Amino acid sequence: VQGSESRGGSSGINAEYGGATQRNKPDLKIGSLVFAKVIAANKDVEPELSCVNKNGKSNGLQVLEGGHLISCSLGLCRKLRQPTTPLTAPLIAHFKLFELVVGMNGRVWIHSDSVKHTLCISMYLGRCEYLPEEELMPLLKDIVKRVESSA
Repeated sequence: VQGSESRGGSSGINAEYGGATQRNKPDLKIGSLVFAKVIAANKDVEPELSCVNKNGKSNGLQVLEGGHLISCSLGLCRKLRQPTTPLTAPLIAHFKLFELVVGMNGRVWIHSDSVKHTLCISMYLGRCEYLPEEELMPLLKDIVKRVESSA
């Protein structure tokens, strides 16, 4: 398979990348953070990941560099993955540049233009899950105020 990689041993992985050649294929190391689809995983064989969809396109599946990884509930992950979730509206209104990559494994990767913004987003996501919609923006404003005053 073009753009595939196999590494043996107990930490081995099999990964497939869309359109990757030997020259531009990502160099995965142990501990690399990858947004990928798990094709196969069990204790007897190496995990198999795919960074391409059924049409051979990446669609955002990639190696994630920088940023911050948090753990959260699967319920929050489901809410964040909904296209019309009210949870992200305050973030979009307040921060100009940020990315969220939400996995279905209880992990959210946050990347923004500053460490303070990443910290604010992380704190917000840790507290927003069960709040009513009208309390979300005040929560974010309070977090931003506390983070900025602590510097």
